[in-house]
Amino acid sequence: MEGGTSLYEIFRFSFVEGIARIGVPLFFFISGFLFFYYDDFSKNVYLGKIKKRFKSLVVPYIFWNLVVVGFYFMAQMVVPSMMSGQMKLVADFTMSDWLSCFWNFKDGGPVNLPLWFLRDLICLSIGTPLICLFVKMCRIYGVVLLAACWLIFGTPTNFLVGLFFFTAGAWFGINKVDVVEKVLPYRKMSAAAYFLVMIAGIAMLLVGFPSGEYLHKLGILFGLGACFAWAGWIVKTKNIRRRAWLEDSSFLVYAYHGLPLLFLSKICVRYIQPESSAMLIFLFIVLPVVIGAVGVAIYAVMKRFFPCFTSWMCGK
Repeated sequence: MEGGTSLYEIFRFSFVEGIARIGVPLFFFISGFLFFYYDDFSKNVYLGKIKKRFKSLVVPYIFWNLVVVGFYFMAQMVVPSMMSGQMKLVADFTMSDWLSCFWNFKDGGPVNLPLWFLRDLICLSIGTPLICLFVKMCRIYGVVLLAACWLIFGTPTNFLVGLFFFTAGAWFGINKVDVVEKVLPYRKMSAAAYFLVMIAGIAMLLVGFPSGEYLHKLGILFGLGACFAWAGWIVKTKNIRRRAWLEDSSFLVYAYHGLPLLFLSKICVRYIQPESSAMLIFLFIVLPVVIGAVGVAIYAVMKRFFPCFTSWMCGK
């Protein structure tokens, strides 16, 4: 590493905090919006949606966490040196350890860490009657209150992220407001605001100003507006064909990528021993691309030879 804040650290921090951090709030917002937009909420509608989400959320959540536990078990037997300090021996698991694989009360994440989003989405889906009641009773003021709570107390992975953005999407869905149509005229303004506020927030965080966190979160809000506005503009003005193979394989890539990325990173650190910022940036970009491409290939092979099982494990 170079002295001070390296070019790699600036690049990594800017990408993670400036671009990737928008993804989870965006998915929560869309989930809340779609839960309410197309149907008037009722007991039958709720039960029907929960039944569908058991198949699309709960089943793959359990399956992919068990896959990771199984992988750790095999790795602990075959290459224990690579697993040092990573996890308690699966062979010594107690009932508490098994439960913590799905909801770790200590640090908040399941054993397959990226699936924390799925876990929170399951809880929010179950709680949609309360969210619907909250939105109807408190109206937009309730959403603003949640926004304030998220701005002050929210962290990238705590429950406030899902609660606020899912509820915000629910407000638009319940009131049948087309988000894209609302923000489309402001696509240039929202994009400019996003980049300016996000750059300022990231710069403040890099030099150690805690107040930069609030500016950064404000940038996420502008980023959501920019995503909807530009996505709507592209769909309306450009002839973009649906890439079914990419869309269909996306869940498998999301569910499986955590461990391979961790192990590839460990291997690169051990055998390549990257020190320059250029090499670190190269690996930061290339490793996820390789993992993603392998995931798409795995999905294609499994879909061809085991179509029913593949659909089941991907929640389809």
